[in-house]
Amino acid sequence: MFKNKIYQYFFLEFFKVFLLVTASISILVWMTQAARLLDLITELGNPTKTYLIYLILSYPKILENTFLLSFLISIFFLLSKLDSSKELSIYWFSGISKKKIYEAILISSLIVIIVNLLLSIYIAPASSLKARMFLGKSKFSLVNALVKEKNFNSPLKGLTIYVDENDKKGNLKNIFIYEKDRTIIASKGRVLTDEDKTYLELTKGFTQEKFNDSINYINFNKTVFDFSKYQSRNTLYPKHTERDIFWVMKNMNNKNISTYKEIREEFNARLIKPFFSLIIALFGCMLLYSNNEKINTLKFRTGVYLLSIFFLILNQALIGFSGKSYYHSIFYAFIIFVEFLSIRLILYRILKI
Repeated sequence: MFKNKIYQYFFLEFFKVFLLVTASISILVWMTQAARLLDLITELGNPTKTYLIYLILSYPKILENTFLLSFLISIFFLLSKLDSSKELSIYWFSGISKKKIYEAILISSLIVIIVNLLLSIYIAPASSLKARMFLGKSKFSLVNALVKEKNFNSPLKGLTIYVDENDKKGNLKNIFIYEKDRTIIASKGRVLTDEDKTYLELTKGFTQEKFNDSINYINFNKTVFDFSKYQSRNTLYPKHTERDIFWVMKNMNNKNISTYKEIREEFNARLIKPFFSLIIALFGCMLLYSNNEKINTLKFRTGVYLLSIFFLILNQALIGFSGKSYYHSIFYAFIIFVEFLSIRLILYRILKI
């Protein structure tokens, strides 16, 4: 009964730490992403609501990308905490062997793998695709597109706009508009909307238009510039990272698709990469080793931690390598298997488990 309570305590502590670390890292990356995606409003002219919904839908992908790092930090933090508070010593004195803790860590890693697989195979791609579809269908807002003053903005394909002043209410000063064969300069402007269409009313300016080998100048007191003929830069076409797993499996060897290597890499990242959690778990188990007479415990743990970080970076590099061919993919899976057996053998030698 006592041993069962200790097991429950261990799992509870692990998942508390894991959830905290995962949330902290993913939200930090998410906030960085949020700052970078402000261009959706300032340059592409999307409404603020669209930006916020797109940001929320992009979170599962960020969570997936930070999952392994979060697991690594959680394992090392928890075991270091339990050791520094002498809780591991209590385990040993209570008759719980290191093998039992090793098994508990592996079970934790298997749970993490299952969640990671669900996230990478279904949740993250579906959420990313939904975000793209939502963004692609969002209404263009010229007011948002021109928020950046004293900058050349390209909110729509084939169009560049410069605004010297913008009161954020649709009233502009010193406007420069460049199209393929036409340039418009006006001293003032005002954004107008008519149902789903957007116009720009320009005052006191001139148009410079290329016609054959000549250039025509037309002065105007007031004119209207129509944006409806231009296409929004938001696209509905999904990336392979947003496709469902069956499409990825079907096309990862399809040489008619120029990005078939990236598609194969995506397959490996979704289905094989999550199993690297087993390698991380084994590295964490090395912290159970303690023999102050033979080794410096602090240096040993620091070395194990740095080595696990190195293997995590190496694993990410191997994913890129794995997309080159079918054999490269098999080699990547084989490397993970060899790493698992090698570290497991080391654990057997130093912990006798």
